[in-house]
Amino acid sequence: MSISNSFSTLLERIQPLESELQQAESHAASIKSRLEKQFKLVKFSRIGSHSKGTAVRRFSDIDFLTVFSRDDARWGGRYIDSRTLLNRVRLWLTGRFQQTAVRRDQQALVLRFSAGSVAVDVVPAFFEGMDQTNGHSYPVFSIPDGTGTWLPTSPEMHGRYFNEADDASISKLARTVQLLKFWRSSRIPPVPLSSFHIELLLASEGICVGPKSYAQCLAELFNLLAERQCRPLRDPLRISGIIPATKTEPQRSDLLTSVSNACDRAFRALEAEAKGKTIEAKRLWNLVFYNRFPLYG
Repeated sequence: MSISNSFSTLLERIQPLESELQQAESHAASIKSRLEKQFKLVKFSRIGSHSKGTAVRRFSDIDFLTVFSRDDARWGGRYIDSRTLLNRVRLWLTGRFQQTAVRRDQQALVLRFSAGSVAVDVVPAFFEGMDQTNGHSYPVFSIPDGTGTWLPTSPEMHGRYFNEADDASISKLARTVQLLKFWRSSRIPPVPLSSFHIELLLASEGICVGPKSYAQCLAELFNLLAERQCRPLRDPLRISGIIPATKTEPQRSDLLTSVSNACDRAFRALEAEAKGKTIEAKRLWNLVFYNRFPLYG
């Protein structure tokens, strides 16, 4: 089996199962129903990796933008600490899902169902206004930033930006993101790396455009991350400000070490493949993916 076939096999293995999505949608409907009993819910829609085609089987939570009325986010004419709203929502959901772990994860609440095999993320938000870009009008929302304040975001606008870049790459962009997410999750503990960061970074850099293999795209992505020192990215759409690759500085150091090792092995694998040394190339890619790369047909 060639390196190209190995990557194709890996991509087939990591595609989300329809049953995963159906289970999550069923749980999400229960979450929505519960929230409507206490809050003025304006919108409840799927966002994130499952809406962009970059989700990975078993590892990607299913995210829902949960838009509340501004009244739910205000007190005395001012917006409350975003962590306060997160805690209120968490307490209300815990009252309904008593056998389910409900934890706060910076910008969202994570509910793990079916012994943890299905995870639904609830991202609280409120509507900020409309933004005009390239003749299109998009809604902008505020979501928790993890520190108590609010972060502007536009899932619809970011989704369009990513999809246009993916179309330009003939779908290699989304698949390369999936491969990187699988790489991230293959290590124990997982490599700390923001999905939003990597999606926007790849979409803005054009690495996957042109006649390149997945191996080349992934190697160039590791190299880009290493060259940038895994520093935060300025939102190319200038909506969400600075988008960090990790939550903390120690995590960034950990990420940089992992990325540098992967970059070295990936380029050595490309060199081995170019010389016809397929077995050696596979050995190196297997090291990159923490012994989870397909070696045989």
